[in-house]
Amino acid sequence: MKIIDGHMHTKGAPGRWFADCADARGYEAYAVLSLSCMQAYGGDRNNEECLAAKRADPARAYFFAGLVHPCADPLQHIRRWLDRGADGVKLIETKPTVWKETGADLSDAAFDPLFAFLEESQTPVLWHVGDPATFWKREEAPDFAFQNGWFYGDGGFPELAALYGVAETVLERHPKLRATFAHLYFCGDDRAHLERLLDRYENVRVDITPGVEMYDHFFADREGWRDFFVRRQDRIQLGTDTDRGDAFSGETPLALALGALLGGAVDQWGHRGQGLDLPQAVVQKIVRENFLAFAGAQPKPVAAD
Repeated sequence: MKIIDGHMHTKGAPGRWFADCADARGYEAYAVLSLSCMQAYGGDRNNEECLAAKRADPARAYFFAGLVHPCADPLQHIRRWLDRGADGVKLIETKPTVWKETGADLSDAAFDPLFAFLEESQTPVLWHVGDPATFWKREEAPDFAFQNGWFYGDGGFPELAALYGVAETVLERHPKLRATFAHLYFCGDDRAHLERLLDRYENVRVDITPGVEMYDHFFADREGWRDFFVRRQDRIQLGTDTDRGDAFSGETPLALALGALLGGAVDQWGHRGQGLDLPQAVVQKIVRENFLAFAGAQPKPVAAD
């Protein structure tokens, strides 16, 4: 089975780490996504680090560039990175902690020229919106949410509905935007919301990067989710959120994702259940072909500095 991991990150200079990871996991290709709007990832330096990962493995590595804030001209910022070799754009401003850090509202008119360009050029956008709904509920939020500062029920963060509103306002203005929403759009507990989004916007997709809570929903409603995956087989992509330094094998997000798609018992990261047992052709679309249709058949060349 050929595999493309469409959702990876780096904090710091990557060297050959991603190439080694791809070799170990048997990846045909992979995408390194910038988190340049987060100071914890070094700001615009993270774009440089992701581009360095692509330079180290240009035949396999895709690079998605991010914004910085404040940004006098978001469109020119992104065009500069696309000219240097970025294959697409990564947005994470609608994660609650990043919203609070940057104060950036992507539905503001200041970003409209950027989204108009991305829609017209059909540049792929991989967009993180929200977080699991339980992170706003003190009684239901997992321990790791509190440990990582991801509990949002204290009034200091926007509500999940407001974050969805930002993304869906952008889509209303730019309905042909080529966008993949990460982590199943955090709709594991609200499949109807996801169905409405996919029905309305033909170029919208989701990835199944853990967001581990979605896998519990898959296992709890195997019939319903299996039907969804079969019907929406052209609109779902693989990702792992692997960051530089993570394990290449063993108990990994990749093992969890593949286990959920295939048949058999799954026991990864504390999540246990029975895989969806999808047809092999459907699995191959999700783990490879859909990313190529989204981001291009091969990475763009890197411009000489």
